[in-house]
Amino acid sequence: MSINKSVVRAIHILNLLSKNRELTLSELSDFLQIPVSSTSDILKALIEEQMIEIANTRAKTYKIGIKNHLFGNAYLANLNIVEIASPILDELADQTKYVVFLAKLFEDSVLYLHKSSPLSDAEFISSCQVGMKTNLTTSALGKAMLAHNEWLLEKLLRSPLPKQTEFSITSPAKLRAELEEIRTKNYARDMFENDERIACVGFPIYNQGGRVDHAISISGWFKETRNMEREIELGKKCAQNISFRLGYIGQ
Repeated sequence: MSINKSVVRAIHILNLLSKNRELTLSELSDFLQIPVSSTSDILKALIEEQMIEIANTRAKTYKIGIKNHLFGNAYLANLNIVEIASPILDELADQTKYVVFLAKLFEDSVLYLHKSSPLSDAEFISSCQVGMKTNLTTSALGKAMLAHNEWLLEKLLRSPLPKQTEFSITSPAKLRAELEEIRTKNYARDMFENDERIACVGFPIYNQGGRVDHAISISGWFKETRNMEREIELGKKCAQNISFRLGYIGQ
């Protein structure tokens, strides 16, 4: 299948202008490595369609246009996080052979929104189902979200922290220290805190504004041969992918 070079170049121009406040005709031509005349023709078409604008008539610079913002807002308004995340999480479950969850903050709890199980050779079958809730402070999902919601942490600390197992964190100071580490590493662990047989790793999902209201996790039986470092690497990539698709362009 042949690809229209002008369309591809126009997309490259939009991509360049989305990452730079303003660029000149010659700068764009240099980036694309095509003649100035060809670049100029594409810019005229993009201006006509309001995809880009002239930023400074004296400096002859260009910037991203209003129609791009309208398209972006329309995309974000029609987002459904379960639809976006489910194929990504299905693949993650197949890669790890463990159960993968998507959850959101719901009042003072974690609410399960989606569950992906591996198609074959499953290492773990979870009894948790979509619509169920769990604790914020004893789950990897909850801690991944709580680390980015200080206001909710302060609310929870007004009452004693729940103790599901002997490994649950009940000390406010210890919980604060762990949440600080989660913010630094960008993942959370639940090592037997909800169930003494189960270990989980959780990852925050960022929305367009950088807020964390959702998270994903990989959950399974703990055993010495389980490669949790690989799970962390794969989980981070999946969380970044979902966040990007939600409009997050941060680090």
